[in-house]
Amino acid sequence: MTESFNGRIGSVTIIGAVSPQGADFSEPVTQNTKRYVHVFWGLDRDLAYSRHYPAVNWKISYSEYVDRLKSWYEKNINEKFSEERLEIVKLLQEENELQEISKVVGQDVLSDSKKLILEICRIIRLGFLQQSAMNEIDTFVPLEKQYKMMDSSLKIYNNSIKLIEKGIPISRIKETGIFEEYIKLKFNISNDNLSEFDVFDKKVEQELKNILEEYKEHT
Repeated sequence: MTESFNGRIGSVTIIGAVSPQGADFSEPVTQNTKRYVHVFWGLDRDLAYSRHYPAVNWKISYSEYVDRLKSWYEKNINEKFSEERLEIVKLLQEENELQEISKVVGQDVLSDSKKLILEICRIIRLGFLQQSAMNEIDTFVPLEKQYKMMDSSLKIYNNSIKLIEKGIPISRIKETGIFEEYIKLKFNISNDNLSEFDVFDKKVEQELKNILEEYKEHT
């Protein structure tokens, strides 16, 4: 932190930009740059063409400051922040592998537990990673809200996987509409009304509990 000429306190962040020809991140200048930086944001042409902004490729981007900031996140945001962030990253990595498999054999041959991962990662991409600068609420998202969004997506996943393990098909879970509703949360919940996430989480829990009761009645 430093003091500016007008007396205000702030910080300066320096961002270096490298634009490799043909988006080839393996070319020498990019590789040499990555040797010295501790944070790398890889912009993805396919994401940009599909209007997914910011078009940061989460598969190749990284930050070496995560471990250094872990204690700050746990103290100032939530003690589970780093743990749940890691869970999100693992799900996205598994989604990448499943998409490669799907290209060869198709999604129909995947088990419902694998289909659930694809569905959860879809709503994470659209409801959490994608951001709209044109929306008054979504143009700025504080860390507290980011954590709530992560937490809600994982609660959907963890509660849904329990039903799938009991033989309930993912198609029945999707009928509740909770996946699509999650995607809209970033627009519907303002940054100063985060308690609405608790309301949504309770609704999800009840919806899935109703499915389980319904299943028990027919078995």
